[in-house]
Amino acid sequence: MLTKATLRHLNQLQQKKYRAEFGEFIVEGAKGVGEALRSDAEVLLVIMDGSLRDQADMQIVAAAGQKKSVPVEFCGRKDIGEIKTTDTFPGVLAVVARGDCGLDQIADGTPIIALDALKDPGNLGTIIRTADWFGVRNILLGEEAVDPYNPKAVRSTMGSIFRVKIFESTNLVHTLLTLKERYGYQAVGLDMAGRPLPDKNLVQETGQKTVFTFGSESHGVSPELASSLARKYTIPGKGKAESLNVAVAAAIVMSRL
Repeated sequence: MLTKATLRHLNQLQQKKYRAEFGEFIVEGAKGVGEALRSDAEVLLVIMDGSLRDQADMQIVAAAGQKKSVPVEFCGRKDIGEIKTTDTFPGVLAVVARGDCGLDQIADGTPIIALDALKDPGNLGTIIRTADWFGVRNILLGEEAVDPYNPKAVRSTMGSIFRVKIFESTNLVHTLLTLKERYGYQAVGLDMAGRPLPDKNLVQETGQKTVFTFGSESHGVSPELASSLARKYTIPGKGKAESLNVAVAAAIVMSRL
């Protein structure tokens, strides 16, 4: 059974302000917790449904936690009702230190994915997971973007959040200017009136030091940000759909790097 202090802290971490205050977030499920324990992330606590402790995947997680000297606590049904963030508790969760990175860490000479005012945590998590799949390591979030440590965003990454670097900007336009002037990056983006996106080898056209910028689900890239783009591309379509989901568009672009 979990202490009242632990329950209170876990509930606090459901809110963005407390995640920022404590510098911690929650990852759920055997896969996500396992990825956290295998990564360089600082895992502070693992909490497991006591009734599932004999399951093979839970034993693997518990052993990994013990190997890294991470406390492993067991909870009961009453506790689960208080700490779960979805209708069905996935059996295990972990509290992880955020490990925020600086701008110099994502400006490593390879492509950066920038997200301006992205609101849906599922879309953000999917983009992070897709970036991991295609070997893109750097994510830049604008000041209006959803919190990457939102529980739904973290779940949607399927553990990929531990293999990418995320920098949260307080002024995306200014950050893009800094990347240009200090690190030699150029910013490009998508626009319906842009040139057709190449079928492959996009970085041969743009160069490795490129920030690929994507806008919000509803409004696209802001006018101020659009004016700072060195190039604009469009993804040609054949049907009558008005637009692509931003996570799908980002996946298409990343597949052509």
